[in-house]
Amino acid sequence: MEMRRRGAGTIALLVAALLSCTPTDTTRPTPSAAPTASPSTRPRFELATYQYALQARGKVRVGTQEDNPPFSEKDPSTGAWSGFEVDLARELMRAIYGGRDDPASRIEWVPVNAATRITALTGGSADVVIQAVPLSDDVKAQIDVGAAYFRTGARLLVRKGNDQISEVRDVADGSKTVCTQRGSAAETDLRAATSNGAKILLVDSYAACLEALRIGAAEAIAANEVVLAMLAKRDAGTAIVGAAFGDRRYGIGVKKNVSGDRQGFMPFLDDFVSRLISSGTWATLYEKDITPITGDRKLSPE
Repeated sequence: MEMRRRGAGTIALLVAALLSCTPTDTTRPTPSAAPTASPSTRPRFELATYQYALQARGKVRVGTQEDNPPFSEKDPSTGAWSGFEVDLARELMRAIYGGRDDPASRIEWVPVNAATRITALTGGSADVVIQAVPLSDDVKAQIDVGAAYFRTGARLLVRKGNDQISEVRDVADGSKTVCTQRGSAAETDLRAATSNGAKILLVDSYAACLEALRIGAAEAIAANEVVLAMLAKRDAGTAIVGAAFGDRRYGIGVKKNVSGDRQGFMPFLDDFVSRLISSGTWATLYEKDITPITGDRKLSPE
């Protein structure tokens, strides 16, 4: 028993000695584990809604154009997509699936253009189309279109030194060929502005229009101002002329709600666009994708 008491006393003395030799810094906070960023939770939707059906499926088929910079473009060598509407699609994936996953992994891209975007929805090959879908009565008679995420107007692009075309009225007599994308809002606005008098060359992309302008197959290109700014940046021998004709707003296109198969999706899209603008995300995307082309900055589509 005496040996046990002596052993315990020795241990106590050793512990006391060690503690007395250890410096104490009362001003230094006790270290804590580094905070871990918790992934955002997946949004909860009513079971009957279309956004819930998309969430359960795990993929969204997004229709957009492969060659319409700075809105959307697919790199042929890597397959990577970029542009304002592409980034908009990625934000939509975050709204549906949360921020846990890479939004690109949730997208199945469906190539469309102005002439095929509506049939991609009505024919069932795309769930949504984000490709300059105009909020016009003729379009809304065929599909549903969400709140405006972009606003612009059509103008003309000509070769520098062309003093015969300075306004849209200069192409109204049909003596000069104007190239534009088939099915685009610019085509509709050009026909309206010239009372169907313009001689129009219709193609599937504005890259083809630029080539037509270069070789003399067209004297002008009609497109929205942002697309024309991109084309002018690609070809320094061109210039944008005239006042804007037509005032267009673009929204996300969706197949009409038939028998409840798109239940609740339009209010969801409208809220998505509203939050995108109010949060400042829209302005960030604009500065990233559009400002390098146009030089301006905006806080909202308006």
